[in-house]
Amino acid sequence: MLRFKHNVVSRYQILAEPTLTLWHGGNLEFGLDNVAHKGGRWEHGPGLYLTTHYDTARKYAKGSRKLYRVTIRKGNDIRNADIALDAVKEFNDQYVIKSLRKEIENRIAKHVRDGKISADTFLNILINENAIKNTNTDKLRSFLVAQDVDYAIVDNAFGWHERMMVLFNMKCIVRKEMITSKDKIETYDLPTKFNGEA
Repeated sequence: MLRFKHNVVSRYQILAEPTLTLWHGGNLEFGLDNVAHKGGRWEHGPGLYLTTHYDTARKYAKGSRKLYRVTIRKGNDIRNADIALDAVKEFNDQYVIKSLRKEIENRIAKHVRDGKISADTFLNILINENAIKNTNTDKLRSFLVAQDVDYAIVDNAFGWHERMMVLFNMKCIVRKEMITSKDKIETYDLPTKFNGEA
């Protein structure tokens, strides 16, 4: 009975709010609270990488990894968020590589307007300057979520006219389902807009 209730609530929730369904090739069997990145592979930000392009996700699902279809509720894209300079300075002092702190502070200062910086600009500065260690990428992801940033959307990231999402806030996941070779897939390349979007 409890499982039935959960399925009904999940389906109602998906219908009640704008969502986007994407593919993920990887391993979501474990908790998603810690999504640290190894080897500098977080060129669009620290989070869970999803795409509407089936073949791209399938490529990442090889080996011991799996293929998932993940439904995300509409949240706050990084391009629509600003971060207070005080919060940025605190993050900089705690997590930016010590030898780069002054340089990052100077770069950020050039983009401050009314005591805030665009979250997108802040993230790009950190990525472009390799300003934090890979072991601190989850601290960055948590910081972005605390600043009301749910994800970053990158259009045509792989050249297939797809939409890629780097999900920072795992609470935006409405549903995830593992796809096996026995499952029938009706739509391979998924819609690139949230349902209800023009």
